[in-house]
Amino acid sequence: MQLIFRAVKALFDCIITLILWFYFIFGYCIFYIPVLLVMMPVIYDRGVMFQRINHYFYRGFFILLRLITPGLTIKINEHIARLQSAVVVSNHRSYLDPLLMISIFPKHRTIVKGIFFKIPVMRWVMRSGGYIPFVQNGELKNMMLAGIQGMPDFFKNGGVLFIFPEGSRSRNGALGDFKKGAFGIAEKFEVPVEVLYIDNTDRLFTPGRFFFNTCIRNSITVEWLGTIHPDSNHNLKAKEMRDQAVRLYMNRINKTSAE
Repeated sequence: MQLIFRAVKALFDCIITLILWFYFIFGYCIFYIPVLLVMMPVIYDRGVMFQRINHYFYRGFFILLRLITPGLTIKINEHIARLQSAVVVSNHRSYLDPLLMISIFPKHRTIVKGIFFKIPVMRWVMRSGGYIPFVQNGELKNMMLAGIQGMPDFFKNGGVLFIFPEGSRSRNGALGDFKKGAFGIAEKFEVPVEVLYIDNTDRLFTPGRFFFNTCIRNSITVEWLGTIHPDSNHNLKAKEMRDQAVRLYMNRINKTSAE
């Protein structure tokens, strides 16, 4: 009986994974790229256009995911969708996390590993969307610096820059070391840091596993933990802002452990 259950589960995971990949591949070919090609000549701000199309594309992905995955719920604090003109930081558990952030914020940017900018099609999409490569040196460094210097207008117009300060996905759910980069940007441009907590995306799409884990009861949540406000005199430095964020996360994690 147990063997039959495992076989059925594996088949179901495979089918749902293929459906979601079908959405990505054919969605890009039939919807995403044609819309971009049609809209590009008539839209002045291509970055905003790319971001909004990405937003709706990934909102559709999560709507489909909820429809075809039994036992899955996705709960997002209603305050989060109203966040504007801020650096948003979050813990990082799965490749689903950045897609979830894009689906929440219509006007968004993020900092992406430089390797994605070396793929011609991805470079075009990333650059047109205003995404910023993270590199230490090389030709992409100027693009990274230019992207960061262009942030004042982006924030002024209500944009959200989301960053995962851990830099990579947690393999065990524990909180990794936070880098200061996100908080340095908030300090430099005097915008608040909004702290979010993502839970259970790794149960659905586990690091190191190709197939979605669909035959379980799972509730993906995105919580708002608080706001860290820089001051105009720069008395609150990036390191202190980072430490405040870590404390908010540890309070949240300790609360879960105590329940």
